[in-house]
Amino acid sequence: MEKNIVIDGKEYRLVTNGATPRLYRSLFRKEVFTEMTHAMEEKGDGFEVINAEVFENLAFTMAIQGGSLPMATKIEDWLGSMSSPTAIIQVAGEILELWTEETETTSVGKKE
Repeated sequence: MEKNIVIDGKEYRLVTNGATPRLYRSLFRKEVFTEMTHAMEEKGDGFEVINAEVFENLAFTMAIQGGSLPMATKIEDWLGSMSSPTAIIQVAGEILELWTEETETTSVGKKE
């Protein structure tokens, strides 16, 4: 899956696919599936981001996969180039949508 997302006034091509968990693990030494299960909390009629770092890391990983950032880019440099410390949180819904579209189960189990 891929989507162009504007973050802090700049457009990034974000891509997620089967390699995303491996690249995430390679970059951050953490499991993206575990991280994402603890990144959001249900609040009333929606969700609230409770771990901004996970969304920053995931957006960074997807931007590298999309070719928007060179592999040698440091996440601190990328985030430091943004004018707002909440730039990623402002687009967390779009990042989550892209992630969940990719990770939805598409197979149907066998009936016994």
